[in-house]
Order: sequence, then C-alpha cells, then structure tokens
Amino acid sequence: MIRDRLLSEVKDADIAYMYDPRENSRWGLLRGIPALYYLGVNDFTYPTSWCQFNRGDRHFELDYEYHVVSNGLDIPDSNPEFGVVTNDHYEHETPYTIKYLINRYTVADATLFVLTDSKRFEPQDAKRPLYQDPCAELIGSYNTVYDAFERAYNEAGWQLPLTDTKNLFLQDNANLFEFVEGRTVTTTTELFSKLPENPYLPLYDAMSSVFSRPDELGTVPLDGDNGKPELVRWLRRRIEWDRDTARGVVTNLNQAVIDDGSRFDKAAARRTPAVRDAYLEAKKLDSNDSPINNRYTTWLQRYNL
Repeated sequence: MIRDRLLSEVKDADIAYMYDPRENSRWGLLRGIPALYYLGVNDFTYPTSWCQFNRGDRHFELDYEYHVVSNGLDIPDSNPEFGVVTNDHYEHETPYTIKYLINRYTVADATLFVLTDSKRFEPQDAKRPLYQDPCAELIGSYNTVYDAFERAYNEAGWQLPLTDTKNLFLQDNANLFEFVEGRTVTTTTELFSKLPENPYLPLYDAMSSVFSRPDELGTVPLDGDNGKPELVRWLRRRIEWDRDTARGVVTNLNQAVIDDGSRFDKAAARRTPAVRDAYLEAKKLDSNDSPINNRYTTWLQRYNL
C-alpha cells in the first residue's frame, strides 16, 4: 500500500515532515491536502482564511475535520493523526505558530504531519530547521510524494491524466469523468468546464457548498464584489492557477448557476441521469482491488437513489 511505502521510515516519528517550495506559498500549498488525507490523516489545520469566505462559511474539498488551533486548545483529546499546513509568513509574521502542535505531538502516541513551503522551515523559538529536529522525520518534497502516488496509481491500473496540476483530488475527478463518460480531460480548466453537468464528480460537492444557501432553495450566484473573488482565492490555494485563469473558471461556474438554479444543488443532482449512470458504472469496479477503487466506488455511489 502507498501509505506503508511512504511512511515506512517515519512510522515511529512524532512529526512527519513534507515541504512544497511554492514560488508564492499563499497559492497552491493546499494542493498537498489530498495526499495527506489519502495517507490516513482526517484532522487538519491551516490558515482559516484559506477555507473561509468573508469571515463566514468554511468550504472544504474533502470530508476531513478542520480545526482552528490557537495555543493548541482545539486539538481533539484523542490526539488523532493530525495534519498542519503552514508557511514561513504565518509562522513568523502572525501569532499562528505551530509550536503548540509540535509540543503536543512530541508527547502523544500519534503523528503530526507537517507540510510547509520550505525544507528549512523553522518553528518559532526553534534552534534548528524542523527537519533536523530529533523528533521529526523527513518524508521528502511534495514532488517526491506525488511521484510515489503516481506509481501507486499506475500499479492499480489508473493514470493521473491532468497535465497542469499535482492535486490528487482533481486527478481523481478526471479519472472518474473518463471512467463514466469514456472521454479524457487533460487540463484542470477542461475538468471544471465539465463539472456543472456531471454531479457524480466529488468536486461537485465542494461547489455545492459554495453556491448553496441554508435558507434558500436551489443555488444562488455569487456576488461579484465579494463572493466571486473569495472563490477565486479558494481555488488558487488548491490549484496551480494564475489569477486570470481562476477568474475565468469562477465566471463560468457562476454563469452556470445564473442559467440554471439547480446547478450544484445536491437535492436536484440525485435525480439526474448522469448520477444514475455513474452509480451503475461503479458496479464494474471491484472496491477490494485497491484503496483507489474503493474511494471511487464510494464517490460514484454516494447518492441515495
């Protein structure tokens, strides 16, 4: 299993460390969240503004537990395996240091997974970079981790078809589209253009969260002054897009909701032929073959038909 391979050298570590040297780590650093999630991490923290719209609702791409960690007080008492994503700016220019998490997990039985923007990331008040700490073990760069996942996907009979991202969750959505539709998408923008008409894709759920309102039926377009820029930033945290590309995608998603108020409405989605077709196609997968097959089967059959 990919987890066993990647974590064999860090299985007894208090801290497992990974770095992703983004040119500007405000953008794209969360592309690593799915990799950690697929390694079994279900509890995360990262800067709240990276998932929050206008200090209001929080939106997530996967079904993990998000925690606002201040002085270590919001860490579950059970000390689960925990993932933190941060960068040098947040560690040293804001009050949101991760040293409380490090201190907590150096005496816990579970592992703290840390993803930052630099191999030489140094927590506040530390005397050395984190990867040199005796309690930490280096998994490697995110590119190394991604390459290991790519080999595991290939061995399980799957590819990573998108050429412009290393976000595994988006790669999964591209695989599902090809599996159900028999057509390949090779870019993230092409994938998003297919999204409004294919609600069986798990990415659809994230956009449902963005466009739905708890007190209104159907979905509601985003406001041009606030809502659309917030979604642009949300996407750029997770996808290697420049601002213009993200703006174009958000404009198209918003227009889909303007044209049809049932787009990204999960209640309406379950009644679509696309969801039923995907549900039936999933029966061709053996969920016991691999964790990937199991994940894909669960996603394609998540609607109660």
